[in-house]
Amino acid sequence: MQTPQSRRAALKDLATVARDLTYPLVLKGEGIAHKTEAGAVAVGLPDEATLLDAARGMPTTRFLVEEMIVDTIAELLVGVVRDPAHGYVLTLAAGGILTELLVDSVNMTVPANRDQVRAGLSKLRIVRVLQGYRGRPAANIDAIIDAVMAVQSYVIAETPFEVEINPLLCGPTHAIAVDALITTGDPQ
Repeated sequence: MQTPQSRRAALKDLATVARDLTYPLVLKGEGIAHKTEAGAVAVGLPDEATLLDAARGMPTTRFLVEEMIVDTIAELLVGVVRDPAHGYVLTLAAGGILTELLVDSVNMTVPANRDQVRAGLSKLRIVRVLQGYRGRPAANIDAIIDAVMAVQSYVIAETPFEVEINPLLCGPTHAIAVDALITTGDPQ
């Protein structure tokens, strides 16, 4: 699965580790599940001063700084959860900050093959955007399917309770996971 170039650091080391990356950057506070709501994510940071200002305003002391992915056509959610009655269930959905707003998702059991994943994607309302809505470029569907297959492979090998990639940034040449939540064991 593709992920952006990134580094982890405390505030005191943030400027140093960011020098290994290419601006604009994204800064995320670590240890926070819903970063947007907590004020723990900043995107499009153009320089070191802006990066450090953003970090000082976040409710954490540890950070993940990563290169910002450009040429994004759509954001998807790829999730797998262990259901006691059905085994693992794969969810494909419109992702990012619009997940709850759009309520655009499909579910299937794991393992799903490439054709089933492709068919699932075609059932999403956001598929028109993925296909190149109103003359815009299309997303690389094969790269999206590759990402979904990688998530399923991980789940089958590691047997976590839940994996959620949100968002999976989908572009003409890529599908890159920029945030993931993995829950091991059984939830309380």
